[in-house]
Amino acid sequence: MKKIFAILSLASTMLIWSCDSYLDRQPDDQLTSENVFQKQKSTFQYLVNCYSFIPGFSLNVGYDIREIASDEGSCAFTGNRFFALANHGGLSAATSPTHFRTTYYQYLYYGIRESTFFMRNVDRCKELTDIQVRQMQAEARFLRAYYYMELITWNGPVVFLGDELVDFNDRNLSEYDRSDWMTIVNWICNELDDAAEDLPLDWGSNYLGRATKGAAMALKARLLTYSARPLLNGQNGRGIYDNLRNKDGNLVFCTTYDATKWKTAADACKDVIDLNVYNLVDDRTLDPVLNYHNIFISKNSSELIFSKQESGNWRQMTMPCQIGTTKSYGGCGATQKLVDHFAMANGRYPIRNLEDDNYKNGLGVIDIDPQSGYKETGYTSMVNKYWQLCPQNSPQQGAVNTMNMYVGREPRFYANIVWSGQRYTAGNTVVNEIQLFRGGSNGPGTFQNYSPTGYLPLKFNDPDKDGTTSDYGSISWPIIRYADILLYYIECLNEYDPTNSDILKYWNMIRSRAGVPEIGSGSGKVYGEIVGDKDLQRKFIRRERMVEMCFEGSRYIDCNTWMISEKQNSGAVVGCNINITNHELEGNYWKRTSIFDCFGEGGFMTERVFKVKNYFLPINQEELDRVPGYTQNLGW
Repeated sequence: MKKIFAILSLASTMLIWSCDSYLDRQPDDQLTSENVFQKQKSTFQYLVNCYSFIPGFSLNVGYDIREIASDEGSCAFTGNRFFALANHGGLSAATSPTHFRTTYYQYLYYGIRESTFFMRNVDRCKELTDIQVRQMQAEARFLRAYYYMELITWNGPVVFLGDELVDFNDRNLSEYDRSDWMTIVNWICNELDDAAEDLPLDWGSNYLGRATKGAAMALKARLLTYSARPLLNGQNGRGIYDNLRNKDGNLVFCTTYDATKWKTAADACKDVIDLNVYNLVDDRTLDPVLNYHNIFISKNSSELIFSKQESGNWRQMTMPCQIGTTKSYGGCGATQKLVDHFAMANGRYPIRNLEDDNYKNGLGVIDIDPQSGYKETGYTSMVNKYWQLCPQNSPQQGAVNTMNMYVGREPRFYANIVWSGQRYTAGNTVVNEIQLFRGGSNGPGTFQNYSPTGYLPLKFNDPDKDGTTSDYGSISWPIIRYADILLYYIECLNEYDPTNSDILKYWNMIRSRAGVPEIGSGSGKVYGEIVGDKDLQRKFIRRERMVEMCFEGSRYIDCNTWMISEKQNSGAVVGCNINITNHELEGNYWKRTSIFDCFGEGGFMTERVFKVKNYFLPINQEELDRVPGYTQNLGW
């Protein structure tokens, strides 16, 4: 196999497990398709290579669309970057921004081919037991299904190869075209079922990120949930894709609504719950801020179902710029819209009209709930909960005059959001006052990198990491975690059985862990009036998901599959007015401002545009040229 040299070299640099001493590989000239499966060590190396095509999460921040192109994030980095072109109408079949064709198409097919090749050949290794062979085959089967799932999530139905061993670079594919959605979905689900049969429940702490039975079941639950949502289940009756056919004349998408999909997806979620393997991280001896924060610092928490071991690049991109010896970039910001979604400490949402047209991403009418206690103006002396919980800091020295819009919020707010003026800790570096305004120590004008919204993410950032070259650390990036499954489950239940008692049971598990009052009637609970109402519960479940899962790469796809991106991911990106040269309390810095107004016309700071065609990426022109007759996605 002519690619084996490059492949195994790649594997050596993209290891996913925490202990890699057993992966010391042989010289490349000893590894060929004829002998790679002779030894257990080189066979295992090939399996590692099959994992290496999983898209990066932390690694791709500043380029990708997964974390920063949705309405929860914004990025100051310029250039021919995927997120900027996608957000501002610059993406086309002919463009080749970093990570577009490779991450979301080409590399996934490479992963499919390598996984298929491994499955066919692993039994040639006589140093493996029958059980080990079955487990490794199951891992490769899982990965192949995962790569297909990624392909169809971003591109819609694609060329489907099944068990065929096809090298997309080496043969004429003119006979192929896209299969229909349900053919691929059903095949993936069957593959994940088969993989789950032979995968263990756990590999132990030395094999973080390795596929398990629960991971296979959880990915199946995610795919079925996506498939039940409007975009892939009749398109809310809009008929957008009703006439999209492949070259054989067959429909590519599901054109009619199927209500049974919600129950099928709910059942798959419940199967994961009933494994009784995973739990929400919920140490009631800790403050809820720290309890929630620990999910994303731990390498192997009880909540992680499938994760990828990655570098701490996310931290370099999201720590305030110029902190640490390598000078963090601090260019990936949170939006005002995300800030508005966090509840108050009493469990009520501060803004009532988050989903309405006149809210305009936080720049329009702001309908404040008087019962929430939220105030848009004024300030209070406050100790930031997260600051108080950092062991390097003294609570007595931490009180800071803080705008009231950040006072009295729910614990997840303090574990996720950094705003100008607060204290910040990075290892031995303690910054008394983050300055995200123009000319400030962490803002525009002084440096090229800065938060365009005046907010920064805090999730995944470890106060013990000081931002040196060797101390950004690494992250167990949660590709899917238990809270994900619980939120999928209650979403699916609500669509076909909105009075089901499991909705409040599992919803309130998430809120309780987060230190937020539960949904329901009775003492200490909130929003009892929504219970059993499908439409209201849907609205509040989506709010819960935006807060709980922020910055984990799910929001962009959530909005797409719910078919709300045309409204939610269009228009102004709103934050603080970082063009002001100070952040004096009650000054103009704190006025809700479009970043377009801060920086004028042109470039990536223009208002976002999301059209119908953006629900799926364009098939790259190079692919269309290589596969004559390949059916392009709608609008491209």
